[in-house]
Amino acid sequence: MNNKTSNFEDVPVGKNISYEHLMFYLEQGREIEFLYQKKEYFISNSLEGRTVWMGKTRLSEYFSDRDKEFVDTVKINGITLKQLFQNENEDVEITTIF
Repeated sequence: MNNKTSNFEDVPVGKNISYEHLMFYLEQGREIEFLYQKKEYFISNSLEGRTVWMGKTRLSEYFSDRDKEFVDTVKINGITLKQLFQNENEDVEITTIF
């Protein structure tokens, strides 16, 4: 782990995180709940792979062991996850990290 990622505080609930911080958690296999535009989303990690949910609705296909492709491909309201988390976007608020 490089110095940049070793400085991440764990479980920043109620805050936003950077793209690098998001990737750090995804590489660890973590699951993340977050608010965006007053809606709650969940990035799950299951045997089928990683996907994004809004409530009981799955918003993306499953991605296995392809975290970079996952954040580059999956979109919410036409914006990729990568773009959502770049520059610690203030519109994204972390609610839970598992």
